[in-house]
Amino acid sequence: MRPMFTRLPMDKRRRHVTHLQIFALILPALFFIAACEDSAPPSAAMPPPPAIGYLVVKSEPLELFSNMPGRTLASFKAEVRPQVGGIVTKQLFKEGAIINKGQPLYQIDPEPFQVQLDSAQSELARARANLATASNRAKRYRNLVAQNAVSRQDYDDTVASFQQAQADVTAAQAAVDSAEISLSYTQVTSPISGRIGRSNITEGALVTANQSTPLVTVQTYDPMYVDLTASSNELLAFRRALSDGTYSRNKDELNRISLTLEDGSTYPQLGSILFSDISISESTGSFVLRVSFPNPDQILLPGMFVRARLPKGTMANALLVPAKAVSRTPQGDAQVWILDENNTASIQRVVTDEMLDNQWLVTEGLKAGDRVIVTGTQFVRPNMPVAKPYDVTTSPNGPSSEPASEGAADTTAAN
Repeated sequence: MRPMFTRLPMDKRRRHVTHLQIFALILPALFFIAACEDSAPPSAAMPPPPAIGYLVVKSEPLELFSNMPGRTLASFKAEVRPQVGGIVTKQLFKEGAIINKGQPLYQIDPEPFQVQLDSAQSELARARANLATASNRAKRYRNLVAQNAVSRQDYDDTVASFQQAQADVTAAQAAVDSAEISLSYTQVTSPISGRIGRSNITEGALVTANQSTPLVTVQTYDPMYVDLTASSNELLAFRRALSDGTYSRNKDELNRISLTLEDGSTYPQLGSILFSDISISESTGSFVLRVSFPNPDQILLPGMFVRARLPKGTMANALLVPAKAVSRTPQGDAQVWILDENNTASIQRVVTDEMLDNQWLVTEGLKAGDRVIVTGTQFVRPNMPVAKPYDVTTSPNGPSSEPASEGAADTTAAN
C-alpha cells in the first residue's frame, strides 16, 4: 500500500524548514508596512523660506546732544581766616546755617587792640596841639619877616616846624585809622553769603593773623557751578562740523543744558554755559567747560558727580539704522546688509557716529532710500536672492501667513 505522504530526504527537509521560517518572519513585516502606509499622513510640505525684513532708510532733521561728565562746585567759596591775632572769646554762628555777607562769625579779644587805639588817639591829640602852636608861630614870623624884624633864617625854621607838625598829625591820624581797623578785625565776619560749614576752632583758641588753617569755610550754593571735561578731539570735531554745515546751532541752545544726577534722576533746573578754558591741558588733552545751574532748593552740593547734556546742534539729513542691523568685522568696521532693486543681498560698509535710542547714526555708506535688512540676517549670504522680503515698518510682526484652503482644511479634519 502506498504511503499518504512522501518522506523527503534530510537535506531537502532542512531547506524547506528554512524557507518556512524566513517566510514566517517576512509576512508580519509586510502586514505592518501595509498598515503604516494606510495610516500615514500626506507627505510634509517643504519648509517656507526664512522671513527677511528690511527697513527703508530715511533722512530727517535730528537734534544731537553730547553727554559730558563733570563735578559740581560752589559758585563762591571763602575760607575765613583771622586778620589779627588773639584769643577767640565767642563763636557767633550755628554750624551749617545760611549766613549773609558781613555777618559776625567770631569775636577775638578786643582789649589789646582797644589799648592801641587809645594810645594812637592820644598821639593824634598831641600832634594836633603841636600843629596849632607851629601854625600860629609861622603866621607871626611871616608878618615880622615882612617888617625885617626877624631874620629870614628864623622864618624858614618856623615854616619847617609847621610843616613837620602837619606831618606828625597825618602820621598820628594814620596810626589811629590802623588801630581802628585792627580793632574791627577782632570781630571776624563772613565775606560772602552762603552756607557755613564746620568750625575748625573752639572758643578760647589762640589764632594768628593770616594763619594757614581757616577758621571756617563759607560756600554759596545758589547758583551752583558744574565743571565739565571734554577732549580736544571732541572740540575739533564739533567745530569742524559747524564750519562745514553738518550741524546748525542756535545760540539760545546754550541756555538749555540739562543735568543728570548720580542716581540717574534728571535735575529740574536748566543751566547755561559761562565760559570754557582758553587752553588745553597738556597732561590730559582736555579742556573744562563751566556751566551755571540755579539751585534754589540746594539739591546740588559741591563735589557731586553729574553728567550734563549739551546740545551739539541739528543735523539736517540724519540717517538712523537700528542697532541690530549693524554688525562688526574682526577689525571693528561697521557693516549692514542691504537689498538692491532685484532683492539681492549684499554687504555694505558704513561709518557710525553715535548710538541714539538703540539706533546708530550713520554718517557714511548709506543714502536715503536704501533698504537695510534688520531681521533674518543670519540666513543671508552675499549675492543671495531673497524671496518676498517684507517691510518691518508696515509688518512689524513679520509677513502674514496665507490661510489654508477649504479643501485642505476638510482633509485635515477628516484625517
